[in-house]
Amino acid sequence: MSRCRRCDAEISRQETTCPACGYDPGSAVRRFGLGLVIFGGAFAFVSPPIGLFGVFAGIVAVGGSYLYTPTG
Repeated sequence: MSRCRRCDAEISRQETTCPACGYDPGSAVRRFGLGLVIFGGAFAFVSPPIGLFGVFAGIVAVGGSYLYTPTG
């Protein structure tokens, strides 16, 4: 059992969303990763090494978001 970050209800590890409030923890990771990709892509024009690192980190966050979602 674990706790929901939004409403603090107990949820099973097999659940993909909180049954009490509907919060999906994987969606936050995906949004963060997409933000890094967009920001890194724009920043690549100003400073390519830092911008490309941001793009890479965003792709890893989006692609690795399956690690945060439980398997059923």
